[in-house]
Formats: sequence, C-alpha cells, structure tokens
Amino acid sequence: MNDNKQIDFLTDTKKPRNLATLTQQERSSLLETMKNMEAKEWIVRHKRKVQDLGSVNASGWWRQTLSDIQQKRGQAVVDDLRRRINIIKEKA
Repeated sequence: MNDNKQIDFLTDTKKPRNLATLTQQERSSLLETMKNMEAKEWIVRHKRKVQDLGSVNASGWWRQTLSDIQQKRGQAVVDDLRRRINIIKEKA
C-alpha cells in the first residue's frame, strides 16, 4: 500500500517538478528568469542605496559590489549582469 502512494507521488503530473525532472529548455528558461530577477533586485538595491547614502557613496558601493561578484563568480557574470541591468533600464 505504501509503495503505491510513493509511485503516485512520483508520477503525478499535477505536482511541481524539481530541477532534475525539467527538460533542458525548461532549465534554460528558469535560469534566464533567475538572472533577470537578480538584475532587477540589484536595480532596486542600488536605488535604495542612492536614497540612503547619496549617489556618490552609492556608486562606490556599487563598484565594490561588482568587484565582489567578479571575485566570487567571474568577470563573465559581471558583464552579463551589467548587460541585463542596462536592458531592463532601457525598457523602463
């Protein structure tokens, strides 16, 4: 009886799937969404810093933040983040 419940859970298509069960296209789409959301979050954080610290200090904070991201995740990630931020700002 217990085995049937487990099989039903694993085969139920109405339940959300985890990353292991997503197709390559679904994973790629999810990654794009996450990267775009990260860019939007950094825009919000930067605006908040400008309000709290002023534009000069916020610019220094942003340069340091980009440096930290570059050290931890690489220059390609920083370049992609900047590109996404610029695209989002252009659309707004």
